[in-house]
Amino acid sequence: MNNKTIEFYSKSAEQFASQYDSLSFEAVHKEWLEYLPKEGMILDVGAGSGRDARYLAQRGYSVVAVEPAKALLEIAKQRSMDLDVFWLNDSLPELSSVFALHTKFDLILLSAVWMHIPPSHRQRAFRKLSSLLKPNGKM
Repeated sequence: MNNKTIEFYSKSAEQFASQYDSLSFEAVHKEWLEYLPKEGMILDVGAGSGRDARYLAQRGYSVVAVEPAKALLEIAKQRSMDLDVFWLNDSLPELSSVFALHTKFDLILLSAVWMHIPPSHRQRAFRKLSSLLKPNGKM
């Protein structure tokens, strides 16, 4: 994700957080809810306000949430302080902080993220994300 996009999201963090939280996890993700693993580790890339990370943590998943816009990251951290969410300031395609965890995930969620990845970086990003999945993990 480029710096201009990250700055844009940071400058309007409160507005974006309110917008994201105005919709429920179930409403946004109803098409694939049946594929949620029964338990496990989830990576939420581009976690925004933390809506999805909070939902998943409240259902017993261990969640690593990544947000490159620092102002959104701070809002999300505040809204999930009592939950099992580990927050990182990181971005695609590198995800260097995520890789430093040496963790594999049962599910990787990229909600409203892919369009921010330049086409020339998508193949690399996809390979890196795929390498973070456990066997039979889903993205």
